[in-house]
Amino acid sequence: MNPKLMISSAEKIGNNQDLLAQILLRLPAKSLIKFKCVSKQWLSLISNPQFCLSHTRHQGDEGFLHPTALLLKVQYIVSPEFDVVPLKHFSQVPFFDYISTSGLNILQSCNGLFVCEAFDDDLNVSGYFICNPTTKQFKKLSFLQNPIKDCEFYVSLAFDPLQSPHYKIIVVREVLENSFIFELDIYASESDSWKIATTIFETKEEACMAFEDAVFCNGKLHWNSYGNQSLYLDVEKECLQMMPMPTKLRGNHRLEIYRYFGESGGRLHLAVTYHAFIDLDLYVHQMASDYSHWFLKHRLNVGDAMKVFPELNLGCHPFSSGFSGVSFVGSERKEEAKVVIWTDGKIICYDFNDGAWKMMHDPGPGLKIGTPFEGFNHLHEQRFIPYKYFESVYVF
Repeated sequence: MNPKLMISSAEKIGNNQDLLAQILLRLPAKSLIKFKCVSKQWLSLISNPQFCLSHTRHQGDEGFLHPTALLLKVQYIVSPEFDVVPLKHFSQVPFFDYISTSGLNILQSCNGLFVCEAFDDDLNVSGYFICNPTTKQFKKLSFLQNPIKDCEFYVSLAFDPLQSPHYKIIVVREVLENSFIFELDIYASESDSWKIATTIFETKEEACMAFEDAVFCNGKLHWNSYGNQSLYLDVEKECLQMMPMPTKLRGNHRLEIYRYFGESGGRLHLAVTYHAFIDLDLYVHQMASDYSHWFLKHRLNVGDAMKVFPELNLGCHPFSSGFSGVSFVGSERKEEAKVVIWTDGKIICYDFNDGAWKMMHDPGPGLKIGTPFEGFNHLHEQRFIPYKYFESVYVF
């Protein structure tokens, strides 16, 4: 092609703001950040909050965003570092060390934004943040009620940029220590204001509510529970509702040891493992669309993956199966989800569409995902918590 013609075409695009915007909308978020340096015009366009929102919405598919990667953190380790598992393309994800704090723990990931709690040198909670790891933008949350006290205090995020450019922070706050009476406080970014004690409710001790384990799906914030029932919040109506939790299968008397609560494609999922000397079973449940019940979708034996990938060594350490970090992501055919699992240092998945185990990420011969930490005698003793990472230039 004639170089002069190429320069002329580039100039025409550069001078046509609408055409330039349409081209930039189709580029990955990381490329957009680099292109801010091209010119003041590009910087102004890419930094515009409306363009950022349009770019985020352009990544949606049939009403849902799809994660770029999973961030794997070792459970109970307070550190800004994590392992990155690519789901689309390889992406460099900066550690959270741009937030100045002695320690940091991820609480929740929600469609491109993260909620984190920060710790001081004595490992006391010193504050809460929301942040966008792609842009490194972060904001410290200010509460009208003091979160740093003896009573239970849980912070969650509700955010769906495909529906609204605004987000809400939901706080579950215990009224008195060990009272099991809670209040809901809600912060709305649209009005930059808090509503205090919008709802007061009581739970039973045997309900075993896990308010620290929250999943936002279909406009509702759901909380995990180890009892027979749990709660969810209709975020728009600010209305609290009950929902059932899965019950043990008849004849299963084993003690539940781990569970993984998540969503994919607007469906809630819960995967459970049980205590045994060697147990490679994973019970995957799915919530009915009308929230009336859970059904057992599949009883997976992760040991079957060793038939496909003989390099995996599962069940070699007593009471540590060698898999964790279970997450649920969309599949290429969209009808069903994929169950993504950390197994013996590699990332595999079970695709419900074709009933097959597949390798999702192999770090290479002799390499394993998992950072050795003091106190763990075996890699399989570590438990990994996955957080979905969405590349996004969204500005809050």
